[in-house]
Amino acid sequence: MRILLIGAGGMIGSRIAAEARERGHEVTGATRSGAGGTRVVDAADAPAVAALAAGHDAVVLAIAPPRDGSEPSGPLLAAGRGVLEGVREAGVRRLVIVGGAGSLEAAPGVRLVDTPGFPDLYRAEALSQAALLDFVREQAGDLGWTYISPPAEITPGERTGNYRLGGDRLLTDADGGSSISAEDYAVALVDELETGRSAGRRITVARADLASNKALVEEFCRAFYNDKDFDRARTLLTDDFANHHPGAGTGPEATVKSFREQVADRFPDFRLELRKLVAEEDHVWSYSLITAGPEVPSAVSVDVWRIDRGRIAEHWDVGQRVTDDTVLL
Repeated sequence: MRILLIGAGGMIGSRIAAEARERGHEVTGATRSGAGGTRVVDAADAPAVAALAAGHDAVVLAIAPPRDGSEPSGPLLAAGRGVLEGVREAGVRRLVIVGGAGSLEAAPGVRLVDTPGFPDLYRAEALSQAALLDFVREQAGDLGWTYISPPAEITPGERTGNYRLGGDRLLTDADGGSSISAEDYAVALVDELETGRSAGRRITVARADLASNKALVEEFCRAFYNDKDFDRARTLLTDDFANHHPGAGTGPEATVKSFREQVADRFPDFRLELRKLVAEEDHVWSYSLITAGPEVPSAVSVDVWRIDRGRIAEHWDVGQRVTDDTVLL
């Protein structure tokens, strides 16, 4: 893949460049100054962006708003407008934007930037990033765009290759922390460039831990088994998801098709109640009670889920009917 990376000299941009090149992609780095041998470009200059983007498969915008005390929204929106116009003129449809965390929901309907404890020092920058997200949502419908918000804290650190994936909600760990290394953020961004699974929406990433792996399984079970929200459930599975349940097939589509035909269409009252979750390394074990209506015997199921980079990659399960002798957890 040929990638134009605008903002290649920054803390995040430089790590995106390194990650993409390590995977064999061709990266054209661009900055305002041309430092480090990068190409010179002003992101607000649409013709210049178009000339530089021509012949590339994707463009990544990884710039920060001004931090000199001036009002940051105007320059950042000008850059966003210039990049959108430039990629269109160049015929490039894929655009990934390094965004901000302030627009993530800290609680339902409450953005992080609007919470009482949000630092005043970063408020203007966070609001400018939120304005850019709104602009892209309104103006980039013809492009395959993805806006990737980091968690509350992103700093240089270790590349583990693992991360937790979310949507519009701020991801936190069991202690309330919200962080990721810039290296793992770069892993997530290049993964998205390669798969394009989140085109047309904002996502967020955060450091993976055992609690987040359990939360992922819990979210999948709720979306897939109970809410029958198969669109959401698909996004939580890897493209090559291996479901070892008999007859389920391989991949998200085969899994959804099998469940619909074997269960959802036949038993509309099907419900799965998670009663126990245990996590170790990249695996989660779940113990569940399954009901499907008053005329259908209940069952218990023990499932094993393997997690890979914020998505479920593999699944095994065994089950048995509930009898009068069954002792439930």
